[in-house]
Amino acid sequence: MHSHIIILCRSLTRSQRAAEALRRAGVFASVTKAPHRANPGGCAYGVKIGERNLAAARALLRREGIDCGTLLRLSPAGELEEVPE
Repeated sequence: MHSHIIILCRSLTRSQRAAEALRRAGVFASVTKAPHRANPGGCAYGVKIGERNLAAARALLRREGIDCGTLLRLSPAGELEEVPE
């Protein structure tokens, strides 16, 4: 099984824009609520993608001018870790 990346965004709307841009480019992306461990306030959203698509997703979002924040790796075992920039 492969790890997933959650790209945290500042709002649900921004997460939706990011996911749509990625899908248009052929990258499977879904909007997800940020894991509670990463967001104790419970109100952040992000975009979940396969880790193999990370480099392409970062480049695309930069080109599209969609500002996103922290990157989290979600392992198949459910472990969560921050991905360095």
